[in-house]
Amino acid sequence: MRRIGFFIFLFITFSFYTYSFNKDNFDYAGFFKTELWIENNPNSCHQEVDSFKNTFDLSVEYKFSDNWAFFIHGRYFYDVIYDIRDGRFDVNQVRMGHTQRQQYLRDCYLDYTSDTLDVRLGKQQVVWGSVDLPVLDTVMPWDMTWWLLPDLADIRIPLWMIKVEYSPYLNSSIQFLLIPDFEANRCAPPGDTFTFRSFDLFMDAKSILESQGHRVDVQVKRPGKQFSNSRIGLRWRSMIGDLEYTLNYLWGYSPQAYTYFDGVQLRELVGFPPQPRLNFYYSRQHKITQIIGFSFSKSFINPGPLEGWTFKGEFAYFHNDPANYGIPDTRSIFTEQTDKYKYVLAAEKEIITNWTVSFQFYQFITKDKKWIDSQTGQEYVLLNNATYGAQDKIENIFALKILTDFMHERLKTSLLVVYQDDNEGRLVPKLEFELKDNLWLKLGYVHFWGRPSHLNGEFRNRDQIFLEIKYTF
Repeated sequence: MRRIGFFIFLFITFSFYTYSFNKDNFDYAGFFKTELWIENNPNSCHQEVDSFKNTFDLSVEYKFSDNWAFFIHGRYFYDVIYDIRDGRFDVNQVRMGHTQRQQYLRDCYLDYTSDTLDVRLGKQQVVWGSVDLPVLDTVMPWDMTWWLLPDLADIRIPLWMIKVEYSPYLNSSIQFLLIPDFEANRCAPPGDTFTFRSFDLFMDAKSILESQGHRVDVQVKRPGKQFSNSRIGLRWRSMIGDLEYTLNYLWGYSPQAYTYFDGVQLRELVGFPPQPRLNFYYSRQHKITQIIGFSFSKSFINPGPLEGWTFKGEFAYFHNDPANYGIPDTRSIFTEQTDKYKYVLAAEKEIITNWTVSFQFYQFITKDKKWIDSQTGQEYVLLNNATYGAQDKIENIFALKILTDFMHERLKTSLLVVYQDDNEGRLVPKLEFELKDNLWLKLGYVHFWGRPSHLNGEFRNRDQIFLEIKYTF
């Protein structure tokens, strides 16, 4: 709250400095939105409402001058379903039913802009990527309580930071980020619609141990929100002819937490013959990682075989990023830092009037490592952090996106297909219709397939029908 008060104080101070409030420099926008998500189990044809979410969003900007502006953006939601449905939704009402803590404040910053220097101070979002699945877009933590189904702009978690961008010459800039704030990635709690399978497996194992008289202690260890724990980012953006490229670097604590087994201790012996009662210690930790990457984008506009095509790519190298090893689908899970590589190559073209097609190929690579149990000699395998199922050291993902519109852009349609080489993925057709100038209707479907040990396959029985009504002002 002190940070919010500080920025409100800055806003009032600058308003008095301008001597009079100029309404021509004042701008606002917002929306009311209602979303209905209906779970559809394709095996049993069983349907039930998973979310009835109502959102109010308001952003306000005031320009003090050509160089200075203040922007504040708030959002509050309330999900009725956590009040009207029994069962697994009761326990998650506090965390999932409405906006928590200061999450209602999406943006709150002071802007200084000029021909060569831009400075933004406050709570904000920074986007480094431009593809459908995050690769280089690593600055912001993610709200994955509804997996990656909402728009990426809505699930990035804004942070308090300083962003400075300097342009030494035309079409080039260097960006510096200082992020003293920290937020962890948010995931659905155990028992909710899109709870990761790894959470459920861990909670099941915890329940079994506790039923046997043991104790399981789980500590959440997060870096303090202090200056010494700040993340630092650098990005160089420039042009070579009509080829745009960036060079990126990010250092600091990763927002992704991993579970570590910290040991076991004998607590007492009970009964005859004596049976041990043990204390098991686990922790959820964030580690310091380094990310080095680059991106490129080039459009061909001259006549020829490539006319109309846009090619782009992103690459990211993650140094000392944690990975899970162990026995799949069990509680024999271990975590150790290693190196990872991610890249995507994409091609996009408008093939017919108003029909845009995008092809994307991703590879996620984890550095090869051998883990062998010193007692049994069993070799452990790489595990998926979200499912604790076996994961290939090289994961290949293909994505196809098709966009078009009708009725002079009043009706917009899209199709996203994500396919992973383990024969798993998701299919997302979507339709948006402009009922009036400020009233939109959205209808869509999400279909998952694959084995439960894989990233999309874990939700294979939780297809979603979604309906959205949005009023903007």
